[in-house]
Amino acid sequence: MLKFSEYLAVALAATIKFVGGPLAGVAFKLSWWETSIFSSLGMMLTVFLVIYGGEIITQLIARFRGNKPKKIFSRTTRIAIKVKSKLGLWGIALLTPFIFTPILGSFLALHFRFNKVEILWKMLICALFAGAVQTWFFYFVKSWFV
Repeated sequence: MLKFSEYLAVALAATIKFVGGPLAGVAFKLSWWETSIFSSLGMMLTVFLVIYGGEIITQLIARFRGNKPKKIFSRTTRIAIKVKSKLGLWGIALLTPFIFTPILGSFLALHFRFNKVEILWKMLICALFAGAVQTWFFYFVKSWFV
């Protein structure tokens, strides 16, 4: 039961900001593959919830925000459009675990109207890659200090 709670903590840490998963895995002294897998699962939980529940979330936000005039080209939208036009969905999926949060990366991919199944697959591949890279990095850094 204790191991399950550690796995759950790693996955939940990765749902908000991906780097939290590998850090939690190192703190709980899990193996690198357990940390990598459960960090990826945490990110994919967020991606799944945003993609299939994103319309409901967007409607709730719009209801509370009201009708404000939107800036068409703000700094944030310019950056998002540059990433989309130069790198496409692979770029958004690859940058999500490293720079964006899983929530922001999922909303970006959904906002640019990519196919939902394609978003899930590409985010999964990039989450597994980023989970392995970041977990390896934190275990490597830990070995320097211990």
